[in-house]
Amino acid sequence: MAQTELPRNVRPIHYAVEIEPRAATLTFRGRVVITLTVEAPTSTVILNGLDLELFSAMLSGSGQAFSGTWSADAGRQQITITLDREVPPGRYDLAIDYKGKINETAMGLFVTRYDTPAGRRQMLLTQFEAVAARRFLPCWDEPAHKATFTISVVVAATETAVSNMPIDRIDRSEAGLHYIRFQKSPSMSTYLLFLGIGDLERLVTQADGVEIAVIARRGSAYKGQFALDSAVELLGYLNDYFGIPYPLPKLDLIAAPGAGGFAAMENWGAILYFEKVLLLDPALSSESDRQRVFVVIAHEMAHMWFGDLVTMSWWDELWLNEGFASWMENKATDRFHPEWSMWLQSESARQRAMRQDAKGTTHPVVQPVASGDQADQAFDDITYRKGQAVIRMLESHVGETVFREGVRDYMRRHAYGNTVTDDLWSAIEAAGGRNIKTIADDFTLQPGVPLISVERAQPKTGSVEIALAQGRFGVDDASRQPLVWHAPVSAASVGDGHPPRKTLVTGDKPVTLEIEGGLPVKINMGQAAYFRSRYAADAFATLADKFAVLPAVDQLGLLYDAWALGEAGLMPMPAYLDLTRRTSADADTVIWRQIVETLLSIDALYAGLPGRAALQSYAIRILTPVFARIGWGRRPGEADNVAVLREDLIGALGRLRDRDVVAEARRRFQDSVAHPEDPKVLPAAIRQAVLRAVAFDADAALYEALLGLAKSAADPIAKDQYFLALALSREPALARRTLDLALSGDPPKTTSPAMIARVAIDNTGLAWSFVLAHPDEVNARLDALQRHNFVPSLAASSTDPALLPALRKFIDEHVPAANRKQVERYYADLDFRLSVRARRLPEIDEWLRTNG
Repeated sequence: MAQTELPRNVRPIHYAVEIEPRAATLTFRGRVVITLTVEAPTSTVILNGLDLELFSAMLSGSGQAFSGTWSADAGRQQITITLDREVPPGRYDLAIDYKGKINETAMGLFVTRYDTPAGRRQMLLTQFEAVAARRFLPCWDEPAHKATFTISVVVAATETAVSNMPIDRIDRSEAGLHYIRFQKSPSMSTYLLFLGIGDLERLVTQADGVEIAVIARRGSAYKGQFALDSAVELLGYLNDYFGIPYPLPKLDLIAAPGAGGFAAMENWGAILYFEKVLLLDPALSSESDRQRVFVVIAHEMAHMWFGDLVTMSWWDELWLNEGFASWMENKATDRFHPEWSMWLQSESARQRAMRQDAKGTTHPVVQPVASGDQADQAFDDITYRKGQAVIRMLESHVGETVFREGVRDYMRRHAYGNTVTDDLWSAIEAAGGRNIKTIADDFTLQPGVPLISVERAQPKTGSVEIALAQGRFGVDDASRQPLVWHAPVSAASVGDGHPPRKTLVTGDKPVTLEIEGGLPVKINMGQAAYFRSRYAADAFATLADKFAVLPAVDQLGLLYDAWALGEAGLMPMPAYLDLTRRTSADADTVIWRQIVETLLSIDALYAGLPGRAALQSYAIRILTPVFARIGWGRRPGEADNVAVLREDLIGALGRLRDRDVVAEARRRFQDSVAHPEDPKVLPAAIRQAVLRAVAFDADAALYEALLGLAKSAADPIAKDQYFLALALSREPALARRTLDLALSGDPPKTTSPAMIARVAIDNTGLAWSFVLAHPDEVNARLDALQRHNFVPSLAASSTDPALLPALRKFIDEHVPAANRKQVERYYADLDFRLSVRARRLPEIDEWLRTNG
């Protein structure tokens, strides 16, 4: 159960907020009049506030006025207003004048700076999730305290402002200032409030009676045309799916220069995106960028219903927002771009969740969050990606029609309100989803990954009888503690064309299932269910023999399961590599992207070991024919996903030190430096991949060339691309330069954490020592979602056992106890990584001696 912090005797109804930013001093003046209901006699009003300085507080109503004094509790992030006498129940207005801070990272009201040909400019924006609205105004900063808002702001005449609702009126002063007031919002949670100010321009259209706009820094809105067109498509689809038309008069997609611990934020009617996930520059953006733009827009627009219209009651139910938006991002993308194979692509994200979920540091999807200031710990792969996987499994189990009708009923019943997870299961069961709560509770209220084993496969006349058993997949003692799930399992004979048989597997007693057709049999056909699949050695061997005829989704599932089980010591590690040898050069591009991803992770495990050269040689040998087939340039009629694979292969072969690819990448880069006016020399489709390939082993001269381009680039996205490429250099002396550069002021402050994180990939010890030596400078560049995770995350990619006790010491001494459980996963990741390196790589060494 949620443990809310604020008393319930006073409830907000409406906030009328006036803001006057003073960017030169990184402060703002504010005034808020909160219309509220006093439900029981009281002489105090307690609300949230952080880094706010109050000047006055007055309560009035029913012909009475109450003056107030105040005190702030920074630890509890609360302000207590003590009134001069007891206030009887009724409706009142609480007027507060105050002052606040403008931050330089993405929390509260913050500033982001960017370069233009005319000089440096800045934009003011807000980011309030999870609990940063309290940095902007005194308020009831909990999701269940919904209220309406009227926002007013003073801006320079050369600037404009955007908020959740359309502008109501603009008053102009002789001093060159504009007073902008926005229309009243619908009832919503404080974390969804938004205000943006800057030299902005709009790209606008109309769809389904809603004004949709991309808003960006002046001169760049045209790069939002794909985003605008995508939003139009998605609005109609989502209106239909949820059965409730989008309820606001406008929908703005706002592009912010810079970066943060998040890609975008679902403020109702005013979605904030960082530029790289909203704008597409024909000179800078690749096919993977284009696909990411659509996916992120789909995710955030899904939130307009799941999260904004209907909001979780407390942060322990965050998955009701993020799990559903993550599921819908793929469902909607697949609807409009089936050629992208988005469900296949999303399997990588589901595997990240499983990797976290298979350690003792995992947590249930619905997890306890004791207080609002601890809510940031809920934003992880379990909430997003396991949540997504569970929803997809449940939809598959009950059927799309039943599931959609349940979601529509849930929306109708709870519009403008707050819910808990059981409200959703009740709606789906009422729509015909039998026993969904039993299955859903197992996967959302307890942690861990089920392990479904095919213990026996016995051929019969025209069929195969299989015995299925359930266990738990884990990689450490804590994650192997027994649990029981009602797991939906499908199984089918491979290549016989018979439909899968479905059953529920519960507990450790084997379930016998008869399958039409012959051997081999594969379980979790279509990869719709959330579990690991394990086969007896002979059953896996016959399945591997038919690998090439499996559908791509089942090939992908077999690859991921073989690698995970190999890491955990539950099957031979080389079984995965045997499958890579069976993969044809023209296999689905997503299959090859999985192989690229895993080979690079193996290569990283080999850092500093003599066997690395053999592994790299094998990886180059199997990837080169694939790259030879698709080449360096996009061909007419080429599938979009081939272009994405090309990006991955150039980067991977560059990282693996393939001589031909590195030489060609350097030639193309040098030609682009010599002929910057000719975009054909280094097309946008491979630009970032080439930058990565040349940066890995850059010498001093090439490093200086990249640095010069980074410093001279006026476009924020181009500047980030160059600075982030610099950070990939593996040469320790250049890595040290990059670390110093990250805190120098040359790259934007929001780019610095990503630069340090990239240095840590190959020079973990350097990056670790650097951040420990510069804690204040590093912390000044982190937003709320990064503040506790960033430093520990750097260690997780290490192969140095000495870093394990250093990480333990850092967590114990620097991470608050309330946030420690989330951070412990990095210790578990490093511990497991070191174990795999010590125990499993010798198996690969032996396999490479025979097969490499």
